[in-house]
Amino acid sequence: MNRYQIHRQLTESSSRRSGRSSNLPISICIWERRKKRESMPCLHTESLSSLPAEGRYGVTSTHRGSQGSRSKSGKKVKNGEKGARVERNDSEKEQSVITSAGWFFSPLWNPGAKTQRLGFRMGQESERVKAWLDDHSDSARSYFSRSSRYWVNGCVERAQAAQTLITEPRSRMTILGRRRVSHPVCGPSRGILHPVTMKRPHSFSVHQIDNPESLDPGGGHSCQSLQSTYFPFSPCVSRSTCLPHSLSSSRPAGQCRRGESCNFMMRLVGGPNRPLQNKNICLQVLQHLCEITQAQSCCFSMMTVDKTGVKCLGPVFQSNEESVYDYTQAECIMGYVVSTGRPLNIRDAREDPRFQIELYEAGEDRPRSILSVPILNHKKEVIGVFMAVNKSRQGTCIDSCFSEEDEKVLSSHMVLFGLILENSQLCESSEQESKRNQILLELAQLVSHDYPSVDDMLSKLAAVILPVTKAQFCTVFISDDSSTGPFSRMVHIEETNHCVQCSPRDCDTSDISYVYAVHVQNSMETLNFVNRPAQISKVPQIRSLIGTPLRGKQRGVCQLVNKRNVALAETEVFSRADELLLEDFAVYCALGLQNFNMQQMADKTRARLAVNKEVLSYQISVSQEEIHDLEESLIPSADALCLLDFGFSDFNMSQTAMTQAVVRMFLDLNLPQDFSIDYKTLCQWVLSIRKCYRNNVVYHNWSHALRTAQCMFAMLQTKELKSHFSSLEVLALMIASLSHDLDHRGVNNSYIERSNQPLAQLYGHSSLEHHHYDMCLLILNNPGSQILSSLSLKEYRTCVQMIEKNILATDLFIYIEKRTKFFKLAQNNSCLWKDEGHRELLRSMLMTASDICAITKPWPVQKRIAELVATEFYAQGDREKCEFNIQPIDVMDRENSSRLPHMQVDYIDGICSPLYEALASICESCSPLKEGCRRNKKHWQQLVDSRKEEESLKIKRQNGEREEASLTLSGGHS
Repeated sequence: MNRYQIHRQLTESSSRRSGRSSNLPISICIWERRKKRESMPCLHTESLSSLPAEGRYGVTSTHRGSQGSRSKSGKKVKNGEKGARVERNDSEKEQSVITSAGWFFSPLWNPGAKTQRLGFRMGQESERVKAWLDDHSDSARSYFSRSSRYWVNGCVERAQAAQTLITEPRSRMTILGRRRVSHPVCGPSRGILHPVTMKRPHSFSVHQIDNPESLDPGGGHSCQSLQSTYFPFSPCVSRSTCLPHSLSSSRPAGQCRRGESCNFMMRLVGGPNRPLQNKNICLQVLQHLCEITQAQSCCFSMMTVDKTGVKCLGPVFQSNEESVYDYTQAECIMGYVVSTGRPLNIRDAREDPRFQIELYEAGEDRPRSILSVPILNHKKEVIGVFMAVNKSRQGTCIDSCFSEEDEKVLSSHMVLFGLILENSQLCESSEQESKRNQILLELAQLVSHDYPSVDDMLSKLAAVILPVTKAQFCTVFISDDSSTGPFSRMVHIEETNHCVQCSPRDCDTSDISYVYAVHVQNSMETLNFVNRPAQISKVPQIRSLIGTPLRGKQRGVCQLVNKRNVALAETEVFSRADELLLEDFAVYCALGLQNFNMQQMADKTRARLAVNKEVLSYQISVSQEEIHDLEESLIPSADALCLLDFGFSDFNMSQTAMTQAVVRMFLDLNLPQDFSIDYKTLCQWVLSIRKCYRNNVVYHNWSHALRTAQCMFAMLQTKELKSHFSSLEVLALMIASLSHDLDHRGVNNSYIERSNQPLAQLYGHSSLEHHHYDMCLLILNNPGSQILSSLSLKEYRTCVQMIEKNILATDLFIYIEKRTKFFKLAQNNSCLWKDEGHRELLRSMLMTASDICAITKPWPVQKRIAELVATEFYAQGDREKCEFNIQPIDVMDRENSSRLPHMQVDYIDGICSPLYEALASICESCSPLKEGCRRNKKHWQQLVDSRKEEESLKIKRQNGEREEASLTLSGGHS
């Protein structure tokens, strides 16, 4: 049971249910009408010329007055819907075919059938739709033409994609989504198919015209409006006639019927071809086009882009390589076609001013008739131009002219040919880009390696591009700062028998390659040179050369010479792809040379550092006599040296006693026993520490280091801290406190950064503290002073990390950043000894407290130390005024020396007192530090007050003297 019988039964059952039988006759009538339409033959465009054309669209009709359901007066017929349908049915039976130049409507392809196919059903609503379509035939015709075209495109593209997947799966993306220009329409159908037996829509090629008004007056198609698509047509079209040859025809490739799709071209569209790479395929295409146009010779050229970005014609591919045509003359014709985008048909070249016929010898090869057609891509852009020369009549030698039919056939072929060329260009560019990326990746990997010499590195890099560019050899000219000429040396790399040989050579100024290298170096532009056959005798060793400069810090030139596989009578040129590859190669050569030079500099720097370290180790080492004297001396007790007293002073101690005091502190803390420190090693380490402090520095010297270490020792001996710190922490604190100002220069970090000293460049921030830590490590690793040699690797790393953090904590900027958290812990009494973060914070505060402990000393000691600090600060201020011409801060300005007590009070209030108060709240045994700081503040405040009294008395005295002078002057005047 077909769909029409099903529809009839549904209509009858619906009528019985609704009690209405008026729809049944209409359904039967429509069924019979469809049967008549299916039995009618299909009219084709071949028969259009025999029909008369009238009106705008050539409508011929015998009974067309009513136009559907409307009368001549424009009012609806009121005899009922049934009468209107019968009248419309009679009118449709009598109407003729609507024709125009290029498109038609058969009785089978009318608006009514179209509406039913689109899903309109019988009833009052469908009758209204059909009536509207009859009244607006122009709009309906335009709509159905446009709608069918879009619907058919999808069907044919899916069918072609399915066929392409069978023949070549890789080419499916090159066919989908592109329209094709077809040949003239098919001939009459040779069979009739019933709609029920048609399992899928068949298609055939017709000319697509979007607007009938674009047709020529003569009824022909203009080349600009020539497009194509595949239309599903009426069932009367046979399958063998309508399907393209690539899908249905078994005719061998090479033959081409002008009215159908070319089997040869369709195979190239769907096959794995390389027209731009395989000249044989290009030759076959040109010979095929010569065959269908009966031309003596054909050629085509693709559009290229030169270095300046201007589009121009590329190399010309000829169908007959032995042809004597001057294609330089033909480029004028091709250029005209490219510029206009329209075909050009020259019937007699002798009459065309663009050809100089007198240049050709008389003969059969002289161009007479020429047909040139543009090659378009899927965006209708000109990508090339095709030209056929000298058409001859079939089977004769008589010359003829290319006809309009030849122009149409070539135009339809050029769309497929453009698609082939475009796909080939995309594939070729994709392969080239993939190959180029692979080469660049390999070059990047090679650059990152270490090489023993420059020659070895360049040979490895050149071995990558020589096989790709097919160059005979590669030459790299290198320029150094020490060279007097343009280049200091050159490296010649040549590949022989798959083996790369590198040979450094001296620059020969008479060599032609050297001359070209100098030119590239001066112009900084890529040079592509070809030695023409007429010039080979002048420079026989160079046939083709390409050079590009090295850019960046490394100067030089890279050259590729003599593209290999060159014919004896020709010179092959390096392509644009070779230029780009050489430019990339030059970039990696520059990177490789720069990397090699940096590696060489790094090796020299490491060697220089090793030498400097050896010299410094010798300088910081003490004599064996000093080590022996300290080792054999009797070390006084801590009580005798007052090491447990926070008021300790070293002003009356000798250098030997100060060294013995440090040894005593380590002995009393049991550090040599806990870490198996050799006693002689300990003595040599202490003496080395003392030697690394500069004697010409007023305050930050060995005495300051001893006072800092003694304060730390006194705090660590208190019961609170002694029970909570481990031996490793104690060792790190003592080493850091004694080494925290090693090699101090008597200036602060601000001066180091402002003067741009190497320390500032090396460390950036906290420059002095980092330098002190590095000096500490240098002494700890110096032979004979390695007091940490018995520690395990884990203990050594932990100890060294703590030493670094402890020394950096003596920077007041770091102290200010950390103290807020410490003050909050002390205020809330929430310091946890098991928390590593709290312990690290406490160690940092202990380092700062020991560093500034001079403010807690007895008043005479404190005043003397304050004067030493001021002297050092004033010296830095004087240097800033002299070197930088700036005004130093108040504490370093010598002119403010009278305000020293006032600045000391501010220093105690801002830095010292808050720290010692917080420390005393955590460790009560450290309260003497707080008390000493408080007493010294009173002394400084008294000096401030006395200074104010003196100033007030001085002011009163001056005022009294002025009054007395004024009274004397007034009395004398009276």
